Amino acid sequence: MRMLLVVRDDRARDRYSEELAALGAACDVARTSEELQAATRHCRYNGVLFDVPTLVRAKDLDRRLLQSLTEIYPSARLKLDPATGMVYALGNNAGPGSRDGLSVFVAACRDFLPRGMRRGERVEAHLPAVLWRTPPDGSGRGERTSTINVSYLGCFLHTASDWTLGDTAWVEFPDVTEETTRARVAWHEPWGLRRVAPGVGLAFLDIPEALYKELGRLGCEPVDFEVASKDKAL
Repeated sequence: MRMLLVVRDDRARDRYSEELAALGAACDVARTSEELQAATRHCRYNGVLFDVPTLVRAKDLDRRLLQSLTEIYPSARLKLDPATGMVYALGNNAGPGSRDGLSVFVAACRDFLPRGMRRGERVEAHLPAVLWRTPPDGSGRGERTSTINVSYLGCFLHTASDWTLGDTAWVEFPDVTEETTRARVAWHEPWGLRRVAPGVGLAFLDIPEALYKELGRLGCEPVDFEVASKDKAL
């Protein structure tokens, strides 16, 4: 398990790293937006941790990039008590601020398939879609929905249904192609857990030519494109 740690203070960095190591998690440290981009493009992470003083004081950090990270990865905020050396974590994935918050966060991240951002940025697009748990049989019983964002690697679909990481799904994009796209559930955002859109992040296992062309028309970047497989995380 590997975390991405956004922190500039050396003492805080060392304490956070110690606590993560004790919980069985390695970490990479990023101090600048450039280091953040390089890290997420070259490594896969289970979660991202933000040092609160760094977020407050580092005005040069790219706020859009930070927001994107919280949408892609489980995340939490950390704060070091300089008097006691205690580490406090808070956030939706860590519970209320407490000394146990970091262990809660690490436990939650074990169910998140590690991923990076290097194989194509997501593009906001609302493509009509039909989501299936089994190969479409022509019965019309699939769930009608739409994408929130897309990339050559996969898409995020709005749904309040329960899914499990690793599940196979089939998706139809009726206004793009009659061919079905097979995918794997790489992320699930349950309804009501946070104030964000519920849904599933799908990693494409195959991609019809018509869909590939449509993604290009929408502005997706096919740089380093690689179809996901069961052996590769999103």
